[in-house]
Amino acid sequence: MKITLRLLALALCLALCLGLAACGGSPSGDAAEPAADAAAPAAEAEAAPAEAEAAPAADDGSYKVFVYGTDANSTTFDPASDLQTNSGSFLVHAVGESLWTCDPDGNMTLKIANAVDYTAEALDITLNQGVMFSNGDELTADDVLFTFKHVAAQLRTAAMYACMDLENAEIVDDYHLVIPMNYYDAALIDLLGNASCLILDADVAGADGYAYDWIIGTGPYMLKGDGVTDKSGWEESVQYTLVRNPYYWGEEPYYDEFDVKFYSEESTRYADLQAGNLDAAYLTEATYINNLSRGAVPGTELVTAQENSVFFFEMAQALGGASGEPEVEGPFADINLRKALAHCLDIPTMVEALGEGVYEVASDLVGTGSWIYQGLGTYEYDPELAAEYLAQSSYNGETITIYCEGTAWNAALCEAAQSYAAAIGISLDLSGVTDFATILPSLIANEVPMSVGQASNGSGNDPANLLQQFGPSSDNSLLRVRDEALGDLFNQGSQETDHDARLAIYQQFTQGIYDNYFVIPIAVGSVSFGVNTAHTSFASAIDTSNRVDPCLLTD
Repeated sequence: MKITLRLLALALCLALCLGLAACGGSPSGDAAEPAADAAAPAAEAEAAPAEAEAAPAADDGSYKVFVYGTDANSTTFDPASDLQTNSGSFLVHAVGESLWTCDPDGNMTLKIANAVDYTAEALDITLNQGVMFSNGDELTADDVLFTFKHVAAQLRTAAMYACMDLENAEIVDDYHLVIPMNYYDAALIDLLGNASCLILDADVAGADGYAYDWIIGTGPYMLKGDGVTDKSGWEESVQYTLVRNPYYWGEEPYYDEFDVKFYSEESTRYADLQAGNLDAAYLTEATYINNLSRGAVPGTELVTAQENSVFFFEMAQALGGASGEPEVEGPFADINLRKALAHCLDIPTMVEALGEGVYEVASDLVGTGSWIYQGLGTYEYDPELAAEYLAQSSYNGETITIYCEGTAWNAALCEAAQSYAAAIGISLDLSGVTDFATILPSLIANEVPMSVGQASNGSGNDPANLLQQFGPSSDNSLLRVRDEALGDLFNQGSQETDHDARLAIYQQFTQGIYDNYFVIPIAVGSVSFGVNTAHTSFASAIDTSNRVDPCLLTD
């Protein structure tokens, strides 16, 4: 049974701004075999005070507002669907919570979960009691199972959750569930600790499995309004407003409100940062990033974090296969064409000139912070060798279209690649370098022969998650490995329990991808922000997946 406190909603609206404290943490354990006795003390369920004082006036200095400038608005409220934009990740970190979090080495910090035991036979989870959703519902094991079933039903995540036998899961009581395993997947603990697996309220599920016209979570913040009669917290293409969740079960967060503003043009976002209208801004263009690094904006500093994922030129070996249609060979099914393209591109020069010092040339399929990094190197720029490979290929002069989101960085890379490729006789068309909404249907239909992208979509730091789009069961036609031996290696790495054995397997796997020229590594991913110097906690508010967690801001 769920405990529902919706009748207190009106009184609680007045209590949104009470109390100032940093977000709380939980005990940590080991991710591979988390000890069942590493339990955090169970939280006590407490209703908000029936009589609440009115929020303090904003101009008396006690009501704290943080204004954040970000990219285009999110297109969904479903964290299991696609909230990978910067604006979307900020939202889910503030509004939702996962059962635990994991650092890049796999160490666990418990959050909603009180204890967890993971073996090849079962995943056994005990929940903290008194964890509340922002609508007044108490979180129970039903919500956890509902969430797992929801993410397992999504095309982009189904393969990642296939190890769990959800149909035979047992709900022992409101705070305890046991899920049998179809097979052991070493990446599962890391995956379930990711923001894309924040726990959803099963009681607001719609006919399609979940009503995604609003987002409801257990995190310290909520969208302003109730999502039913009051949706003032979401202004389409303008901004969203986060206020404190009055039912939050943990320690109260520092800020009373976040105003997250959308900017389709980075130049406008940067201008507002310069003008002092933003406390922090997400930045991607090298010119603005370098301006900040040189101190061009007084009172503002550059905060940068390197990712474990890498930018690639992605080359699909096969096309089609969507909606049950058979796949056909793409132009890059020919390894000689892949080699020709790899050796005709001067990647170090491209990264240095186009990235303007912002990016580091990739020397592996993962960043240096990943424990499977081995420094594979960069393909040698050799136009004569590239021309020889092209002559040995089946390429007939056809034009190959590159599809990717047309950010300044992506567009510049594609333009440079077009020029280098033309020099040896490969024709690349850039008409597919445009806004994401335009190219999305082609991506879903697996019609994209070439793109610029990253193998990881923010799903976690375990190698099986960082490289999951290379997996043999991936839905990504651009990256999916069709080499049977490499596919077996990927599966072995996911199901191996010994850390050293997994290291050897994944290094052999990435070496195989490199030797077969399945992708052309470009640069190590990074995220950059312009931040008012008064906010010294901002750097520590960037989590291990390089997403901003607003709950960690304390000034």
